[in-house]
Amino acid sequence: MKKVVLKAAVLLCAGIGMSACKSSKQAVQPIDLTGEWNIVTVNGDKINAANTPFIGLDMKKKRVYGNAGCNRMTGSFEIDSLHPGKIQFGQIGTTRMMCPDMETESKVLQALDNVTGYTETAQGLSLTDAEGKALMTLEKRQLPAFSINDLNGEWIVSAIGNTQLGKTENTPFLAFDIEQKRVHGNAGCNVINGSFSQEEGKDNSLKFSQMISTMMACPDMETERQILEALSKVNSFSSNQDQTLALLDENGTEILTLTRNTGEKLSGN
Repeated sequence: MKKVVLKAAVLLCAGIGMSACKSSKQAVQPIDLTGEWNIVTVNGDKINAANTPFIGLDMKKKRVYGNAGCNRMTGSFEIDSLHPGKIQFGQIGTTRMMCPDMETESKVLQALDNVTGYTETAQGLSLTDAEGKALMTLEKRQLPAFSINDLNGEWIVSAIGNTQLGKTENTPFLAFDIEQKRVHGNAGCNVINGSFSQEEGKDNSLKFSQMISTMMACPDMETERQILEALSKVNSFSSNQDQTLALLDENGTEILTLTRNTGEKLSGN
């Protein structure tokens, strides 16, 4: 009789253990945060900004980037590997442009500062505070197809890092010849020429090489120096929501912003 009871107890424990194990596996199923997400609501209020704010999460580098509604933003985040569903954003840096609606941006940045967790929803993701209250709801961002072929033509350098460019001796620009893999333009004073290449298997990679320039002297050589230094650090490119072209360094930070030239041809400046 004792053997029967003992056997039943062992089977019962085994059954409970298997059930707990199965339940545990279901509970820790990871949520894929990778990619870019449109910010749909903040603190329950629907976002109606002309420039839809979004965040991008690079899980490999633990880097966050995006647009807060006016300015580009970048920073870091940490995932708690021991407690699924926990996330903490580090200090978020932004560019310093002014837009008619700065209230949306203020709400977005404040909400990100208070985020401690995330949950999956039918529409996408919800970022929550310490009490589990939804601070922000996100939906997967559908990115327009943008390839190296879209770089063909002339692009005006409109910003270096966070600084919008003012007036220079000559309009700084880059002109891409995709077929020849050549680039030429003007850095603000001198004419520049060189080549570019891409890393195999990485469609948005971009490296400039053999960049040479003429040797004129202009009143403002600092802008030219900054542009040439930035070009030497370019590692990839992406398209911004406002159709500008972002040239990024190895950390994914936007170091040059280019705007497509729709006016008279600049080649020959």
